[in-house]
Amino acid sequence: MNRLTKVGLAAGTALLLTACGGAADGGSGTAAEVGDGGGGGKPADVKAASLGQADSLTVAYCHEIPSGNDEDPVYGLTLRSYSAKSGALVAERSTVLPKDVEPNTVCDSGDFRSLSTYAFNKDFSLIAGTTHAGASERAAAYDLGTGQEVSPPDPDAFTVRAENKGAAFHPTAGLLWYDEKPADGGEDGLGTRDAKAGYTTEKHLTPSQAAGVVTQDATTLATAIAANSQPRAVTPSGGIVADLSSSLAEGPTLVLSRVAADGASGGGYKLTELETTGLDGRETCAPAFWRDETNLVCGTEQITLAADYSKVVKSQDLVPANDRSNMTPVPSPDGKHFAFLSSGENGTLTLYRGDLSTPGAQPVKVADLEPPMDGSDDHLETLVRWN
Repeated sequence: MNRLTKVGLAAGTALLLTACGGAADGGSGTAAEVGDGGGGGKPADVKAASLGQADSLTVAYCHEIPSGNDEDPVYGLTLRSYSAKSGALVAERSTVLPKDVEPNTVCDSGDFRSLSTYAFNKDFSLIAGTTHAGASERAAAYDLGTGQEVSPPDPDAFTVRAENKGAAFHPTAGLLWYDEKPADGGEDGLGTRDAKAGYTTEKHLTPSQAAGVVTQDATTLATAIAANSQPRAVTPSGGIVADLSSSLAEGPTLVLSRVAADGASGGGYKLTELETTGLDGRETCAPAFWRDETNLVCGTEQITLAADYSKVVKSQDLVPANDRSNMTPVPSPDGKHFAFLSSGENGTLTLYRGDLSTPGAQPVKVADLEPPMDGSDDHLETLVRWN
């Protein structure tokens, strides 16, 4: 057994012990050691507490476990929820996903991480991903307690399935959504199913069928976009999409598009790019979320647009001028605040929250974050959701 494989197995064992109730940081893993979330009363066991507690911020820590093949790693994942008020650790889960599973929205260093909230179902019991299935890739859901796939297909079945490149959970309906590229080379569509119930609940939507579904509300449209692995922000009405587009001539630029149910490959909806003046110079401003129909949070900037989206009316920095490395923010459930991860000169990763009504004000530190003790010194951290 080579050294990399030994290291990988050791890290995997550490994570598995954590998932079974062992301590991730060398302690007992109880809230008595890390705080009780500011609510008082008897401390709860963070290994058993819900990750989706109200007014908590969930952070994902992903790392690669060497498996002897650098192009085919095994992923270890730890989720931690922190009180948005006190910064106390209130819940934690760790798991190792099976070989050939790619949870790219939380384990990819690109813009996919802005889609991470759709990678998990509402109670954080499942994570969506894709897995190698014969000659293609297949969307699947995995239990965050065991790391194993829930309701997999019959491994001995002789069948032809559409290829899936992305997967996402609908935030309210809870269904698993995925893009479908037909084996016969036809137009891309969408597939949905109840992940726990399995393939007997699966439905297939052609682009024309999907059009009437994804344009019915913003949440469904955003889920379809996430299922296609496209990091875009959708207005509350579902009528406008913001995208960090890229071209050979201009590089990455912020683009607004209108949504229409005209049918197109990749989800059944059509995006018509709008001509909006004042968006130039924002090549690193990745869309995060819309506060309302005309206020877009993009990176740590708020952009106010005209009602017809023809021009930028105002731009405001949400945090003071700085040279820190600031990650994609997430909104609070009431839409009045935001939170983000940031690292400064000493390299410490810190969780902050800010008030959207006072752009440019000093953000409030929630907590300095320590990486899990899982055998890896290289984690990809993502702020998933403000619960």
